[in-house]
Amino acid sequence: MRTLAGIRGRGRAGAFRARAGTALAALVLLGGAGTAVAAGPGTAPSATTAPTTTAGDDGATQSERLAEELRKDPVYVSAARPRRLPRSLAPKIAALAERTGVPTYVLALPTGDAALLALVHDRLGEDGLYVLISDNSTITASAFGVDVPADEARRIALYGTPYGAGPLAAFESFVDAIASGHDRAAAEADELHDRYHEHDKPELYISSTDRQNQNLLLGLAVVVLPGLVLALGIRLSYRRPGRPLPAGSGKTGNGEDGNEKAGSKKARGEKAGSKKAVGNPKPPSVALDKGPARRSDTGPGKRSGGAPAEPKARARTGRPAARRRGVLPVTLVATVAAVFAVVLSAPTLFPQTVDSPYLAVTRADLDARVEEVAAGLAAGPVYQDPSTADALTGADLPALRKRIAELAPKGPVHVLVTPSDSDDESGGNDGLLLALVHQRTGQDGVYVLVDPVSGRISLDTFGTDQDASYRFGRLPYEVRYPEYRRDGDLRVMPRLDRTLDAVADARPREGYDPVARDTELPPLHDNRLPGLFSSDFGPGIGLGVLLLGSLLLIVWLGIVIVRAVLEHRRTRAAAPSTPQHAVPRPAAALPSVRQLRAWAAADVRELTGQLAAAGQDAPGRARAWDCLDAAGLLAETGDEAAGAGDLAAVVVLSRAGLDALRGHPHPSLCRLNPLHGGATGGKVPGGLAGLGAGPGPVRLCPACRDALRATPGPASRRHEATERLLRLPGAGGHDRIAWDEAGQVLPAAREGVEALVLRARESASVQ
Repeated sequence: MRTLAGIRGRGRAGAFRARAGTALAALVLLGGAGTAVAAGPGTAPSATTAPTTTAGDDGATQSERLAEELRKDPVYVSAARPRRLPRSLAPKIAALAERTGVPTYVLALPTGDAALLALVHDRLGEDGLYVLISDNSTITASAFGVDVPADEARRIALYGTPYGAGPLAAFESFVDAIASGHDRAAAEADELHDRYHEHDKPELYISSTDRQNQNLLLGLAVVVLPGLVLALGIRLSYRRPGRPLPAGSGKTGNGEDGNEKAGSKKARGEKAGSKKAVGNPKPPSVALDKGPARRSDTGPGKRSGGAPAEPKARARTGRPAARRRGVLPVTLVATVAAVFAVVLSAPTLFPQTVDSPYLAVTRADLDARVEEVAAGLAAGPVYQDPSTADALTGADLPALRKRIAELAPKGPVHVLVTPSDSDDESGGNDGLLLALVHQRTGQDGVYVLVDPVSGRISLDTFGTDQDASYRFGRLPYEVRYPEYRRDGDLRVMPRLDRTLDAVADARPREGYDPVARDTELPPLHDNRLPGLFSSDFGPGIGLGVLLLGSLLLIVWLGIVIVRAVLEHRRTRAAAPSTPQHAVPRPAAALPSVRQLRAWAAADVRELTGQLAAAGQDAPGRARAWDCLDAAGLLAETGDEAAGAGDLAAVVVLSRAGLDALRGHPHPSLCRLNPLHGGATGGKVPGGLAGLGAGPGPVRLCPACRDALRATPGPASRRHEATERLLRLPGAGGHDRIAWDEAGQVLPAAREGVEALVLRARESASVQ
């Protein structure tokens, strides 16, 4: 970076060298005056009539060629990159350069640096701002004899121009920074440097790949968003299943139709009281989970002529599921609106229409370099592009011209030193570029292209009937392409000598190189992006269908899991508050060992949880602990083949403990079935001596009491009692015995809960 003092010093030094050069030329002219006169009139060299250096003259360097171009016009645009920076932009560049307020010289070249600008300034001898716009839109600037913030403006153009904006936008940013002055330019340059020197700059344009991704996203959105709206609307259109109907609504708890018509007194008359007393409004939810034997097969419902049980869903809800009116039409409208929202918002969300700055490239821009090359070859067999570095020095040219003259019998040899890449008129096709030059010159022969940027050498023949191109293709790779060297030397001249050796060794081959070649230029880049809802929009729809299905499946699984968890929690929370007059869960008179084991495990677990949650001063806590302790002892002393009597005792003890925690510490149990719980139904008439109960103080649960009282006659009452008596599987698992004869522990329940607890402890040898 040059300081201001250095810039001014450099300007004064340049001016001093120009004046010194003029004085030295005058001295030489004065010293050679005698020789000039002796040579004859008109032959003396004159400083005012000395010819300027041109691109085709021997010994002209790149800086001299560029200085000559700037003498013609302060803005020089190379013709080697017409597709990226065409020459037709020169007037716009010149208009921007005028805004700097100082003399400005602009070079738009494939490559270059600040050293080249200094050399051009020395050759031109004019102070001012020298700007180089390189191939990648990078701005390089040096100020000579003028006070402008060149370095700050360069940094602003580097960090403040978005990627892809193009060279013209970068130069405009540079010019605006120059015009803003030192202070403002320095502050802006520091801010942009701090913001972007470690982070990527924003991109001004998107690519065709980005547009494909946008269309893929639109395909997903046009399916997923409306699909979710439709699925949500359909789900909301269904009413949630209603709660179970009360007993008086016509549906009993076990799903039987208690009165098919609400106004029929006869349906409510015949043994309705007995069935209601036995069945109760609704069995606990735990009984449904454990799946005990249905009472509708052998219970009072069948004997009283009850109707068959309805399907499970209908028995739970009391009525079939229904749809909410008006939800589906609203859902359809919302779904269509979601589709239109995606379609109409797409141009706003993705407003980009081009992938690069628009360049009005003309045919003259594409033909400019070919015309320059043809004009240069008309003056001699070697042409060097004035916008590129010196691949061939002035010392190389005489020997090269002599070698070319020797190869005249093989066909005239033409050497072109000019860059070739994808941004030139041929799109980087060396053969097409040589064919265009041959067509423009109209001269058959051997055409050799040397790329001064990459060092690549290409060769083609036109109308020579020689196999020079074939022999060139058989040369080693390092002849056609330069080897990597740290010093950057492309070694063009030695490799070019090997190329001309192949031309010298060529042999006639009829029809090998036809004159007619394809010279159609590749089409110009169309910077318009593909339209929205094209390209990957279709695949996006297919991917959206898969994604929507996956989302709905995940949501459905989540709902099922959450609903199951909540239902389980509600069931466990509702179990302790089951009223005592309802039918207990283990109400079957003929349970199996498997059912007893499941009930015992569930009841012990429930009692344990209730005790843990109860306070220290909770009523019935001592009784509950005694029951849990006795049940636990029976469970620990038993095994997988524990008898039915012990399992039933565990169930009775657990439920007695739960009743105690609820404030109902019943001292005695139902005589017919202790699984029913406390004997709160009072005394019953005699006639139970055959069952071992006797006419004494026999107490039953309310359900058994009501069932016996509703049964007329001693014989029928005895049959009803036999049906309701708990009978457990015997040792073989087939014969059933009365509960008061099953095992050593359960019969103690005839004397009450305290006796059952004591017997359980004694059986476990616990004092």
